Amino acid sequence: MKVTLDTNVFGPVASPELYLSAPQREDLDKIRELLQTCKIQGYISEASFALEALSHSDRIDSFIRAWATEQYPIKLPELPAQRISVINNALALGIKVLHVPRIGVGSFYDVAHKEWAKDQNFPMAVRQNRYFTFARSFPEIGSGALKKLGAELVATHSLSTQHLSHLETLPSWPKAEEMMWMQGLLAEFDEPKKFPSQKKFIQEVRDVVAEWNDLDILASHYSYGNDVFCTLDSAKSAGANGILHPNQRERLQADFQIFVMSPEELVAKAENET
Repeated sequence: MKVTLDTNVFGPVASPELYLSAPQREDLDKIRELLQTCKIQGYISEASFALEALSHSDRIDSFIRAWATEQYPIKLPELPAQRISVINNALALGIKVLHVPRIGVGSFYDVAHKEWAKDQNFPMAVRQNRYFTFARSFPEIGSGALKKLGAELVATHSLSTQHLSHLETLPSWPKAEEMMWMQGLLAEFDEPKKFPSQKKFIQEVRDVVAEWNDLDILASHYSYGNDVFCTLDSAKSAGANGILHPNQRERLQADFQIFVMSPEELVAKAENET
C-alpha cells in the first residue's frame, strides 16, 4: 500500500521526540513500525520542503522580499536545522519524495536522486498532467489566492502602478496591481493598514499558504496515483471550503479517487490487510 504522509504526519512519525503532544501518538508509532517492516510504502511531497517549511514571517520578510526587490540571484532560504533533521529521519525510514512540478517556489531542501519516488503507475508526462489537472480543479486555492491578496494591498497602500500601466493595453495582460502583488504584501507587512496588526496579517498569509501547500501535496499524491493520503488536518482554520475539510472529502474520493485517512484509520486498514 502506497501512502502519502501529510506534513503533520511524517514529522511525528520520523522524529517522535519532537512531537510529544501530537494527537494519535500510538497510531503514529504504529505507522513508523509499518514503514520499518515495509508493510506500507511511505511518500512525502516536495511541497512540504517549500514555503510551508519556513517560519510564518520569513515567508514574507525573507523569501517574498527577495523576489519583490529583485535581488538576483535570489538566495533560497535555509531551513531550520531541526526541520532538516526531521526530513533526514523520514528519508532514513525509506520514505520517498513526490515531485511537485510548480515553477518559482520549489523545494528548499536538496533531495538526492535516490530519494525521489519512481514513476511506477504513470509515465512522467502523464504524472505531470495529472498534477496540473488536479490543481486547476481548485482555482480558488493556491498561488492565485496569495496574488489576489497582494493586489488588493497594492490599492490599499496606494502604491504607484504608473510604470506598468502601458502593459494593460496588451491582450490578456494582468492588471498592474496584479503584477505588483509581492510589493503589496511587503507594504502590509511593514506597515499594516488592511489588518489591525502585523500579527493578524501574518496569520492570514499563513492560512493562504497552508491551503496552497495542502493543494500541492494532494496534487502530487494524485499525480503518482498513491493509495491513501494520511493526515491529521481537518482544515479548521480554512473552514468548510478548505480542501482537507471533511466536507470536501467526498468530492476528493468521487472525482479523484483520493482516500483521505487519519493515522488511526490508516493503521486499522493496514492491519486488516495483513
